[in-house]
Amino acid sequence: MNRRHEPIRRDAPHTEGGRGTCRWIARAALVAIGFSSLTGCVTKQEKAYGIRSLDFTQFSGHADIVVRQQEREIESRTAKSRTRSKETIFEESLTLETEGFVLHPNILEFALGGMFGLVQEHFRDDVDGRQRDARNDGNLLEFDVEAHFLKKRAYPTTVFAHRRRGLIPRPFLPSLETTTTTYGLTWQYVSKKFPTSLRLNHTDTELSPLFITAEDEQDGRQKTTELRFETAYVHSEHNKLSLVFDHKSVEEQPFELDYDADEVTLTHDLEFGEEHQHRLRSELNYLDQRGTIDIERVRWREDLRLKHTSSLESRFEFEALDRTRGNRSRDVPPVEERSYLFAGSLRHQLFQSQTTQLRLFVQRQNFEPDLEITRYGGQFNLNYRKTNRWGILQANYGARIERIDHRGQTQTAEVIDEVHTFRDPDRMTLGNRNIIASSITVRAQDRLTYYQFGRDYTWRLVGDLVEIERNATGRIANGETVLIDYIYHVGGNFKLDTFSQNFGIRQDFDFGLSPYYHLEWQDQTLTPPSTTSAVAEDITAHTIGVEYQKASLRLFAEFEDRDSTINPFESTRLGASYTHRFTSGAESSLHARWTDTTYDPPYARELELLTLEGRHRHPITPDLTIEGSVLYRNGEDTFSGETDGIDLALSLEWFIRETEFRLTYEYSDYEDRYAQNEASALFIHVRRSF
Repeated sequence: MNRRHEPIRRDAPHTEGGRGTCRWIARAALVAIGFSSLTGCVTKQEKAYGIRSLDFTQFSGHADIVVRQQEREIESRTAKSRTRSKETIFEESLTLETEGFVLHPNILEFALGGMFGLVQEHFRDDVDGRQRDARNDGNLLEFDVEAHFLKKRAYPTTVFAHRRRGLIPRPFLPSLETTTTTYGLTWQYVSKKFPTSLRLNHTDTELSPLFITAEDEQDGRQKTTELRFETAYVHSEHNKLSLVFDHKSVEEQPFELDYDADEVTLTHDLEFGEEHQHRLRSELNYLDQRGTIDIERVRWREDLRLKHTSSLESRFEFEALDRTRGNRSRDVPPVEERSYLFAGSLRHQLFQSQTTQLRLFVQRQNFEPDLEITRYGGQFNLNYRKTNRWGILQANYGARIERIDHRGQTQTAEVIDEVHTFRDPDRMTLGNRNIIASSITVRAQDRLTYYQFGRDYTWRLVGDLVEIERNATGRIANGETVLIDYIYHVGGNFKLDTFSQNFGIRQDFDFGLSPYYHLEWQDQTLTPPSTTSAVAEDITAHTIGVEYQKASLRLFAEFEDRDSTINPFESTRLGASYTHRFTSGAESSLHARWTDTTYDPPYARELELLTLEGRHRHPITPDLTIEGSVLYRNGEDTFSGETDGIDLALSLEWFIRETEFRLTYEYSDYEDRYAQNEASALFIHVRRSF
């Protein structure tokens, strides 16, 4: 913990692995060269090209100076506290790159690159008058090595080693430094009868906040080793047998994830019929994963597609699955599942205007020790498209009927790394029912940043589902993808019958106007009605809207009235966007969106959101370009109150012969009833190429 209060020094990343990789590459090159010489792989054409022991075909480089500065201020309106922080990073580096070959480009062709430099970092923060100050001086090292052996032979080989360093800005937190080292090889046997390939890849990523400011934040590390072997026997153009073997080893800290997995897939593809218009695909898959989460799976699939005529085809599917899946939480027992799925579909195409499809299915799942789930039903879809005197008419209709029959005791299961993306103003819904809300964990994709309930996101129960939304002033950005873990209950004795229909129609007029209408209707029956294992939802939703698009101008207006036994609401949405390109080469764009949503009881709530965005890029001269953007966001929520924020960015690019200059300044200010968040960032980059 001395790292928090005393100057620290982050030395260059450990390079033993890099030196070992380079030695391994050099030895492989010598072996390949010797083998090529012994087997006489130099042809007459290659002799005409000219044989040299070592030749460099290109040499280049550049020197860089980078300055980054970020300032943040958070003023709490509930705890009456204020936090100020300032982060400054100064980098100087030299990059050298070259390409060449040994003896001949077809024997050994290589590309080498390296970046060497120094970094100076300074971090200072003030929390309610308590000041902390830290400095860090270190080295920069990146490399890029790639060698291609016998690239025009039947067995080309490539070996590579890369190291990349990155800096990820994080709102209201010190930037996250990443150092990624990757090395491996690829080998191919080029053959029409037995095509074969082998790929080995090892990646080691170190994630480290420039300065530790919270007790619960630690350095992270992700190690992944992947081996993939593929081979096939091509009996003919329409008959192929293939085998794929995958090995994966994963280790992550501080998430405490560590496992090894082996997977084998055997696939047979057969095209038959007079014109080989039919296709049968058979697949047998085995997965064995050991470690933090144990998984053992055997899966058999059959997929048959029959093309009866040019407009009529059918498809039949079968899947048998035997799987045992452990959980990270030792309090949750392993889930043992056996399931069988049968499905058939018929698809008819009438000219280019109408597509009709019918699908029937039945699935049986058995979970140990005593849970049985049976699903069966059917779905019908009709899509219509017709060109008329006014433009194009599009319509669709769909109907679905399904029964789910649960029999047996309730069990607990765990979901890890369910991927979701936050997009304002919509909430996202987790993928399972009956979730234990207190078990929900939300993390960034870097697996190092854990988001906090209340500060960064909130959730609410809607029937037997959970909806999550981000807080505008939290650390989760709009459009950010996150990883979510949770525990949920599955099982119980009940039957759920669902009958749903949907209909949509849209007319695209030639002059740019497009009115449309959509209907969603669902009726669910739960037996017995008093069960707590599921919640039935009846829905009648009408959506009517109009869109106008002419050249770069787009306007739209939409109203949705959703009558639901669980989550009814009314929503009005308005939007406009415009893009214009000037004769001078400049380009401007404007975007506006307004949403007003009112939720009825039992989850009464009103949410209004307005966003305005503008961007302009202007080339003053062929070598000088200025770009600016502004984003304004205002929201009113009966739950969380009013939020108001603005984000500005201005950048400049200037090229002077062999010198590049880039300057970027960003400023943001967001406030709600809890806190006011203000941040600014300055980025300067000067590069001299030679």
